[in-house]
Amino acid sequence: MKKYLYLIPVAALAMTACTNESNEFVGSPESREISFTAISQNTTRAAIDAFTTEDLEVAAYDVTGGRTFFAGTTFKKGYANGADASGSYWGGDPARYWPLSAAKINFLAYANVQGTAKFGDELVSPVDAASTAVITQTDNSSAQKDLMFAQGYGEVEVSCNDLTFPTKVDMAFTHAQSLITFRVKAADAASTAITVNKIVLNNAYYSGTYTITFTNYDAATSQSVAGVWTSLGDKKNLDPVPGSNTGTALSTSAFSDRGSALVVPNPTETTPSVVDPSFDSFTIHYTLDSKAYTYTYTPASRVLVQGTKYVYDITFKVHEIFINPSVSPWADGGTGSITVHN
Repeated sequence: MKKYLYLIPVAALAMTACTNESNEFVGSPESREISFTAISQNTTRAAIDAFTTEDLEVAAYDVTGGRTFFAGTTFKKGYANGADASGSYWGGDPARYWPLSAAKINFLAYANVQGTAKFGDELVSPVDAASTAVITQTDNSSAQKDLMFAQGYGEVEVSCNDLTFPTKVDMAFTHAQSLITFRVKAADAASTAITVNKIVLNNAYYSGTYTITFTNYDAATSQSVAGVWTSLGDKKNLDPVPGSNTGTALSTSAFSDRGSALVVPNPTETTPSVVDPSFDSFTIHYTLDSKAYTYTYTPASRVLVQGTKYVYDITFKVHEIFINPSVSPWADGGTGSITVHN
């Protein structure tokens, strides 16, 4: 069913410049619904990740009106009421709609919270909902979630009584944590005798409070969004996924994935000579000749940067045991003299 918005012209002279003059705008609910499309940005030294997150938490600020447009709203993948209910866009629950007038709207979103999160209008000291989000990331070690955030922008334009709405709001998400990946291989065929059971990241930060802020859209500076770990939680040993005791047989041809861990970077440490690094070391648990062993390695630098992926390629080489036999000379026990008499 079509919905009509009737516009009654007040000043006729103001409309004479429009060649397609009309006093009626005809639209549909689908054309005004706000929807998002999302990708993950590159992490340093990493390829683009596929964006598989089902839910986004979004707030919006009306730059034109200087006010909150809407506070925290869940946008779900394939939830749009309109033409793209197939799944490539994220739609609001409840649906959110563009204003029926010229407007510039800023959006702030986050995804994959392991804990709690609040937008600005929900905080103890109220600030604008679309300018700040505070996230308390709790234990993120057993079911790790890639905490991400993004800013988007959309503009409703008016030309000769015609309204133009954005088809979607593009949002490129940034990673808030650091990612450590371990890969293993054997140096030669003999080294495949080793089975890697797991690699544990020792004494790593896994929780904290993350604060996201952005500046409102400006034609000269475009968009600016930033986040920082304003406080750090506790440390613990992280068993990277897949970090079970199922052994990984080593290959000589290529490195195989032995697991990854999301770590909360310590923002106060910026040099290798740190007092409180993001993690201390990692321990390799392996089996050789059916016997279990461990080896602990401490990297020279344990300073992590958010949004950065660190890959440790570990090559195992066994050293064959050789026997070099020799015979010790007989000890001189002395010479005895025996005389036999008959």
